[in-house]
Amino acid sequence: MTRLMPFTMHNPKAWIVLLMVMLLLVASGCGFKLRGLYDIPPSLSRVAILSDQTNSELVRTLDQALRANGVTVDNQAPYRIELVEETMSRRTLSLDSSARASEYELRGEVTFQVTDAEGELVLTPRSLMSERSYNVDSSNITASESQEPILRQQIRQDLAQQIMRQYIRIQLP
Repeated sequence: MTRLMPFTMHNPKAWIVLLMVMLLLVASGCGFKLRGLYDIPPSLSRVAILSDQTNSELVRTLDQALRANGVTVDNQAPYRIELVEETMSRRTLSLDSSARASEYELRGEVTFQVTDAEGELVLTPRSLMSERSYNVDSSNITASESQEPILRQQIRQDLAQQIMRQYIRIQLP
């Protein structure tokens, strides 16, 4: 039969457990939250997302981000996030000695607004932008090409987070 030993210098496992519990209490007590989790005001806990672009990756990413933060996304919601315009572009930043692109910049831009159920503007149209740059390795072109989809997804996630931060800061009357 195993006896529980009190916290003594001879029981290091108990001290480690105690230390971990204390660290968790301190971290939660200071307001620590995982990145991306926000306090959503109850009045903004339901929203619809509208976009003219069919199969918009940004709409899916924004939908996931909102749901992960406890926001219900449905078409009957009292507020609507309208993605007025969204673009993704790529441009060459630098060339190598053979006049081939050695570095690219990806830029995502979105203009959005928030309206209520009657179509009145709650948040005026705002433009947001996110960009990433990456190098092209001519000796490993496959790896260089696989960077772009990953960076495009990071840009969409960044834009979705920016939209969400603007949305939850709306001051309602």
